[in-house]
Amino acid sequence: FDDVDNMRLDKWVARHSEDAVVQFGNNPPAHGKAEIAQNIGQFWSMIGGLKHDFVNRWEVDGTTILESKVDYTRADGTHVIVPVTSILHRKGDLVDALRVYADLAPVFAPAE
Repeated sequence: FDDVDNMRLDKWVARHSEDAVVQFGNNPPAHGKAEIAQNIGQFWSMIGGLKHDFVNRWEVDGTTILESKVDYTRADGTHVIVPVTSILHRKGDLVDALRVYADLAPVFAPAE
């Protein structure tokens, strides 16, 4: 997740298989590296940064389930911490499926 936390899109996308599917929240799934890069790149362009703090990790039959608290830097520079669950599956060394569950409303809500 170092590439995610440093928003290195090309390096992060390179860790996925050509036929990978990534679904982030309630957005439609992104299929393939180009669509994944477009969707995640668009999201990253709307925030100032992010940092994962992992709470729990489970491995089940080739699937990794991660519970984390993500510190998002909002576009206005303020921070908000959001609980996030990520489920990823690998085909060999590459991720071929990733689902991220998070309520991002606090990230885009007006500053208090």
